[in-house]
Amino acid sequence: MASESEVARAWLEAMNQHDLKRMASVYAPNVVGDEVADPPARDRAGLEEAYRELFESFPDCRAEVLNLFAGGGQVAAEIRWTGTNLRPFRGQPATNKRSDLRIAYLFKVVSGKIERITEYYDSASV
Repeated sequence: MASESEVARAWLEAMNQHDLKRMASVYAPNVVGDEVADPPARDRAGLEEAYRELFESFPDCRAEVLNLFAGGGQVAAEIRWTGTNLRPFRGQPATNKRSDLRIAYLFKVVSGKIERITEYYDSASV
């Protein structure tokens, strides 16, 4: 079974490739996604839709892992996220501007699967 950090890194790698299927392959059946700066927690289908919209709106988006700590079923990752807003996003028109921000991801990993992803970031920077 993959370690907690390997599970989180696999998800982040799949996110960088905009591969929704590979991202979902490390989700537990009851996964919850919570963007603290935005809408309330989502289920598996909600996560897929949110990331599909992100990838369509920011087709060049990428997450660079700056720090990653794991233990006790938890992973904390400090990410530098960049992307250019080329299409409407969450009801707002495209800005054609590049975003460059820091995101903190907290993953709860149980039996090699992600049960919860919590994201902290400044939504005004997007």
